[in-house]
Amino acid sequence: MIAVKRVCLLLSVALVSCFPSLNRAPLEVFVERKPDLVRDQGAHRAPLEWWYLNGHLDTPSGKRGFAGAIFQAFIPDDAPFGLAAQYPDAFYFGHYSIVNKQTGEYQSAERSTRVGTRANVRVAEGSAAKDRLDVRLGDWRIQRLNQNEFQAVFSLNGREKIDLTMRLTRPEVIHGPGWSGTPEIGRMYYFGATRLEVRGLYNGQAVTGSAWLDRQWGGGDGDGSASFAPRWNWFGLQLEDGRDVMVYQLRNAKEVTADLFASIVYPDGRVVEDRKVTVQPWDWWTSATNRRYPVRWHIRLGDGTVLNIKPVTNAQEVESRATANFNYYEGAVDVSGTVRGQGYMELTGYPPNR
Repeated sequence: MIAVKRVCLLLSVALVSCFPSLNRAPLEVFVERKPDLVRDQGAHRAPLEWWYLNGHLDTPSGKRGFAGAIFQAFIPDDAPFGLAAQYPDAFYFGHYSIVNKQTGEYQSAERSTRVGTRANVRVAEGSAAKDRLDVRLGDWRIQRLNQNEFQAVFSLNGREKIDLTMRLTRPEVIHGPGWSGTPEIGRMYYFGATRLEVRGLYNGQAVTGSAWLDRQWGGGDGDGSASFAPRWNWFGLQLEDGRDVMVYQLRNAKEVTADLFASIVYPDGRVVEDRKVTVQPWDWWTSATNRRYPVRWHIRLGDGTVLNIKPVTNAQEVESRATANFNYYEGAVDVSGTVRGQGYMELTGYPPNR
């Protein structure tokens, strides 16, 4: 989802000092394996790891969509000025956004454990447990309560606060062969929970809804572009016929598709990998930061299912230049076509128009 190499280079000027060099354990190198849904719940010593959550809430004041993510990153071993030796420990950053589906009002915030480049970026303490799912960034938190339940807390500087308990309605699934990306560009291990039943509080009021939770980590092979220079279009869709659909299209530096697949998750937990999926953008929107995003899509699954993707409002760009050195699109969408549904869409690698 977010680029750590650019983050490290952005931070390097602020971090360079006369600290003595320290030895540190090497970062994990990617090897082909399927994630272990028990042992891989904890944090890894990968170049980059993230815990990503999105969802849809029914609140007393109308429907809301939300997305929150916390990232753990290590300064790469080959970073300039000996920074990896000087700063061997992980640092954390995160993003949270919420959209009012009735009015289209969209708000986002970013946080970091390092001093940002913009005054309104909140600096917070961060941590991630190694033996269980429990990651924090200030008062933002995603944790596993027990075998079937998770908890998430996010807010916009104390406003637009969610405090949610999320229950599995189907087993967690491994996407694709167990990872996304290619050896040339870099690969990220990938698993998650595609449909969680939500109960909790939004601004102190009781809410219900559904959520989607993803785990990815890696970047330790190829040139790391899958995580270090992200160029992808991602869709997480919950359909009314009970299926959940994850579609992932990775683009290389020449803007050519390097990897494209879908995971079709059925209510009984069965997951089918679909390599015959096709994606086609058919409408674009230019943000206030002059980035042109393909915000409407036509997706066709290998079984002929047609999914037309439309954002609930076009303006859903996350401001993350202070923590990731670029902006990206993270937006709630509606699904029509062969079957209706709802979901989230993430678009990265779209620089400002010149």
